[in-house]
Amino acid sequence: MPRAARPLDVTKMVKCPYCSRPAMTLWRKSALGPGRVVSCQSCGKPVAAHWTGILAAIPAFLGGFVLMESENVPLGIAAVIGGVIAMGLLHTFLVPLVRSDA
Repeated sequence: MPRAARPLDVTKMVKCPYCSRPAMTLWRKSALGPGRVVSCQSCGKPVAAHWTGILAAIPAFLGGFVLMESENVPLGIAAVIGGVIAMGLLHTFLVPLVRSDA
């Protein structure tokens, strides 16, 4: 029998690399930019987003490009908003947290 699809394990995306407990809320992680270090809310040790989180910004940059090149301002603004939302979702659900020994 085929296995049932498992739901997305969102707790894995905010798991502290030190203590394996939740390091922060999903909302806080979505705003965690590259190079920013925060303390784990469970153990207090420094954590950061993996450097690949920089790639999550590509949709926002593409939205800005559409806004600059488009003659239709509402379309350009919609592209920017969509790009920023996509960036937040990618960063929140695909970019893991790593130890920050800085």
